[in-house]
Amino acid sequence: MQIKLNIKNEVLPFTLTMLSRSKMMLSGVKSVLLSSEKQLKFRLNSGGLTVDGEGLQIVEIGGGDVYIKGLIGGLQFD
Repeated sequence: MQIKLNIKNEVLPFTLTMLSRSKMMLSGVKSVLLSSEKQLKFRLNSGGLTVDGEGLQIVEIGGGDVYIKGLIGGLQFD
């Protein structure tokens, strides 16, 4: 996909992939600042990200990648 968008050699500070309204992949995570069923907060390579919703949970985390499940209601970048 990066080649298709002509950004092959670009440095991407983070990537966000919405698989559906209830599943999300996030790369470039430095740390988890808050984890609750209604809100997740992350420190990224380039600022912060807050995910609001219902029943949120971090299903898998490692190597800067996070897989999130739950009803995602909104995203806010800091």
